[in-house]
Amino acid sequence: MKIEETIKLGELLDLYGELLSNKQRQVLNNYINNDMSLAEIAENENVSRVAVLDAIKKAKQKLFDFEAKIKLYKIKTQLNCLLNLNEKDIKSKITKILEDL
Repeated sequence: MKIEETIKLGELLDLYGELLSNKQRQVLNNYINNDMSLAEIAENENVSRVAVLDAIKKAKQKLFDFEAKIKLYKIKTQLNCLLNLNEKDIKSKITKILEDL
């Protein structure tokens, strides 16, 4: 997995993690934030590596589905971009963000 994807998944997990099941959140957290391998997670959870991979895939898909509907990551990213703008440009960007919602 590319570093950019890992960072985005970590942020999505922070934003939407409470909407996942406890098991999905725990497995994905171990995989992304604790940099554990499938084998390590499988051993800790007493399941197969295939089961861990399946849980990760489903959790990732749920996070992307949540983002597609709720768009907190997109809004957070856009708002962070506003921090370096002057007042006039900020108003223009905020108007654009609101129009896109």
